[in-house]
Amino acid sequence: MHNNSLAAFKAAVFALCLLPIARLIYFAFTDQLGANPIEFAIRSLGTWALTLLLVTLSITPLRRLTGWNSLIRLRRLLGLFAFFYASLHFLSYAGIDQFFDMRAILADIIKRPYITVGFFCFVMLITLAVTSTPSAVATSAQARA
Repeated sequence: MHNNSLAAFKAAVFALCLLPIARLIYFAFTDQLGANPIEFAIRSLGTWALTLLLVTLSITPLRRLTGWNSLIRLRRLLGLFAFFYASLHFLSYAGIDQFFDMRAILADIIKRPYITVGFFCFVMLITLAVTSTPSAVATSAQARA
C-alpha cells in the first residue's frame, strides 16, 4: 500500500473509530439513551472498548493469514482508541455512576468479579497506552538495536 493510500485508509479508520462516541452524543442530545441512560452509556463505552481491543489483537494473526503487512500500521491507532473507550467507560462508571466514591468503587471491585477483571484489564491498557507514545516506541527500538 502506498503512503497516500495508507494515510487515507488510516484517516478513514480514525473516522470510523469516532462513530461510537458520536452516536452516544447524538443519543444523549436526542433523548434516546433509554430508561437508564447512565447504564446505557457505560455499557456502550465498555462494549466498544472491548470490540476495539479484540480488533487490535486480531491484527497480527490477520496480517499473517492475508499477507497484508500494512495492517500492522493500524494496530497502534486501534489500540489507542480501545484505551480511549475504556477510559471513558471507567470514568463514566467512577464519576457518573459512583460519584468518585473510592470506597464504593473498591467495594464493587472486590464484590463483583466482572468489575475486578475489567479494572485489571484497564490497568493493563494504561501500561500499553503509556508505552505506545512515540518516545517510548523509539526507546524500545533503540534498545532492540
